[in-house]
Amino acid sequence: MRAVERAVEQPAENHPGPRPPGRPRSERARRAILQAANELLEGEGFAAVTVEAIAERAGVSKATVYRWWPNRAAVVMDGFLSTVSSEVPFPHTGHAREDIRLHMRRLTEAFGGRIGRTVAALIAEGQTEPELAEALRSRWLSVRRAEAREILELGIERGELSEDLDLEVAVDVLYGPIYYRLLVGHAPLDGDFSDALADHIFAGLGARDPA
Repeated sequence: MRAVERAVEQPAENHPGPRPPGRPRSERARRAILQAANELLEGEGFAAVTVEAIAERAGVSKATVYRWWPNRAAVVMDGFLSTVSSEVPFPHTGHAREDIRLHMRRLTEAFGGRIGRTVAALIAEGQTEPELAEALRSRWLSVRRAEAREILELGIERGELSEDLDLEVAVDVLYGPIYYRLLVGHAPLDGDFSDALADHIFAGLGARDPA
């Protein structure tokens, strides 16, 4: 009887408590993978990035990487986006012209440094890497084009822009020159350039100045 009582009194010695939830550990691993992918991209270029190298730097298995991403292009793009999305947000001032102008300024300033070098390298690698090109279009370009279109649509609703504005062409015209300077490098990418570009294009669109 005493032996039974002792066993009842001391359950913790024989039966450990419940396991801690796994989500925090999984999230830490995911962040480590994204950081490793972006560090390898910036330090060695996309051609040198492999799932094996990402896993080794992050301290996880290849299976853990593939649990979240189908290929190296997808994880590299997510690693890149995890560092840049907060640096080039779209503002919402209530005026389409000012929203686009501010975003173009932030984008040109970002493209003048590390982010620009990475984007240019990704575009170049995408010419021979279809998976990377698709990831770049779907995860970086398409998302930002959709945000720009939304701002222009709000401008149309507020009467700032013409109702017959071709949104796809307008986005190309606004941002095309920025990518041109990024890739060709014939002139600097700075705030003065982006402000002048926005002024010229919105004047051509017949937009009303909110001032």
